[in-house]
Amino acid sequence: MSYIIKSTSPFVSIKLTQTGRETLAQGKLNFSYWAIGDSEINYNRETIVDANLNNPTLSASSFVLRPVDKQPKLKSFITKSDNQPFQTIDGSVLNVVKAIVNNAATERGFFNHVGSTFTTLTSDTYTSYVTNIPNSSFTGGTSLNISTSSINVGDVMLIKLANDTIGNIINNENARALPNLWFKVQVVGSGYVTLDRNLPDTSTQSAISQVFIYRGGEVYNSIATGSTIAYWDSGTLAFDSANNVTCHDMPVWNSNSVWCESLAGMSGGTYEDYTKFGSYQYLGDKNPFMEYICQSTATTLSFNCNGPGISYPDDVTKSISIIHYTNNTISNLYGEFFYTDTASGKYLNLYLPDLMYHRKFATTGSGTSMGMNFVATGATKFVGTSDLEYIELFEDATLISSATTAMAVGRIFPQLKMVVIHDDEIVAGTSYKANRNWTLPELSASLQSPSGGTSTGVLDINDTMYLTYSLENNGTTGLTSSIPCQKYVKITNNTSSPKDVTFRMIETDLLPYMRKLESGYDGYGFYAHEFKLVYQIVQDPTDRPDPAAWKAYDFTSTAITGGVGQSIDPKLLEGQVPVTTGFILDKLKDTAAPIFDLTQLLNMPLNSTPDILQFGDERFFYGNLTTYIGATIYKTIFDVRVDSNTFVSTSNITRSKDLTTNPPNIKITEVGIYDTDKNLVCIGKLSSPIAIKNNTIMLELSMDF
Repeated sequence: MSYIIKSTSPFVSIKLTQTGRETLAQGKLNFSYWAIGDSEINYNRETIVDANLNNPTLSASSFVLRPVDKQPKLKSFITKSDNQPFQTIDGSVLNVVKAIVNNAATERGFFNHVGSTFTTLTSDTYTSYVTNIPNSSFTGGTSLNISTSSINVGDVMLIKLANDTIGNIINNENARALPNLWFKVQVVGSGYVTLDRNLPDTSTQSAISQVFIYRGGEVYNSIATGSTIAYWDSGTLAFDSANNVTCHDMPVWNSNSVWCESLAGMSGGTYEDYTKFGSYQYLGDKNPFMEYICQSTATTLSFNCNGPGISYPDDVTKSISIIHYTNNTISNLYGEFFYTDTASGKYLNLYLPDLMYHRKFATTGSGTSMGMNFVATGATKFVGTSDLEYIELFEDATLISSATTAMAVGRIFPQLKMVVIHDDEIVAGTSYKANRNWTLPELSASLQSPSGGTSTGVLDINDTMYLTYSLENNGTTGLTSSIPCQKYVKITNNTSSPKDVTFRMIETDLLPYMRKLESGYDGYGFYAHEFKLVYQIVQDPTDRPDPAAWKAYDFTSTAITGGVGQSIDPKLLEGQVPVTTGFILDKLKDTAAPIFDLTQLLNMPLNSTPDILQFGDERFFYGNLTTYIGATIYKTIFDVRVDSNTFVSTSNITRSKDLTTNPPNIKITEVGIYDTDKNLVCIGKLSSPIAIKNNTIMLELSMDF
């Protein structure tokens, strides 16, 4: 048998009975009556105890059994003179108290985090294989010579690419700004693997790079400390084993990138469109649930804010990255909700150690350390007219220029215990297929009267142009091309005549990780040889661009390279005078511009090859997350007052009803809570019996929900 642990001051151990749990499941649980009892008191013993108060053995309090799930009814009641055991519960008895508790959750992710240093974790929990490979092995094709039994088709490969200028990779490093490129293993051969697209060509280099193999598939199947199972397994429920409930942890977060339209340059027909992207199943979460719209409306357009003839941001969020903690363990590791409190400095922090973020403080061409943090702070807001709460996720203000204001790049949804990144460039920079781990700034455009031998203008009256750009590498060696900038801008011709369009990078010093190869190259960051304007004209500003109808015009010239056949100088690219750089799109250039084709640039999957790596195939969040977790506790408090002048009787058969025999004081051992049908739904047991004599006893029963 099990007894209540004794306490120096009596307390009440309370729980729902089986009947209470059943009525709760039926939605019928209510608290209508209370009753007190002394079912576990033997008053013959109490008479002996009262006569031997100096005998420590005899005078010890009677033991009381713990309340149990299938609690039998009270066997004996303590009543008033009317012998009615049930007392009505009213507002003076029943109170509900709400309390919020919080605590810091364990930091989870792929990196060991000490101070500002992040080191990649390489145990079997996280990665199935890690090795160093000479750059001479990367020859520009889809094949890589690597020999191990630890690689399987469907695994994803991360290459941390060093170079001869910067020297060999520092194992597991995430400090120096270097290309971190993801690939999917499509074929495993004898001593080689075939990947989803071309590798960079560094075959003439002798530097050593590092390769990580991460298991493919869902996170809860591929990354876990032990075998995680969903809640209780059948053996536990059947009582076949004494204890078979998992306590294993899931040390990382899940991530699913959701797209609601195909990328610029994705032709239809034979190639997969966004409906075949890896996380298309989450589209309903993007919209309508979180209300990240997939279509412009007259009320969402913001071009009037920038003034006539000036570009404005695309109001559609094409993609979001949903970061969630989905696992099969029974532990509620993140409580009921994310807890944030500005006053006490309790925030959610999202760390991306290997992201080269374009707004991180540094002048153009000078960024040498990568990594960016994002912080959830500010007031709680609501999605539309719903009660779905969110808090803005901002850039860490300590990592951007003091002259700029931190931008919101996402939201946390405390109720959902979920983080969403809605910045299209961060989604791109963290995508396996994007072929880059850096983000890019958007363009700025304006209208200009036609010149240079053209008189008709490229943008007709009331038409709208979408603009972005692609930085490409066309050489036979070095980095391959990556996804274009995913932040579109729009410009609408609200004038009375057709216009040309001038454009430029939106600001200076937003290319800290871009380098020019030919002069003073320090080995950090990335580079490009071609700058192409990628654009499309639509008739109405609410029209979405056709993925297959984007055009691209190559604006590469010595005005941005500094020399014929050289790589782009990022400082020249940021030149803010379009006339100087020749950044003017006119009718003649538009006529000569070919259709932009992303399918060849990134080896996009055909409908007939659905196993090739695709956007949205991300399954784990390659970063760390820290947060405070909260829980709301509702205490149902029963304040039961027992007046010794009122409660004078007991049905306990061991106490004499003849007062001339001087029976011992009545003692309370239990409190029962009953519903309207007088079913026992809660039982409270006292750690020590309490005698009713010449006073009013106050019993407080507290149950957490």
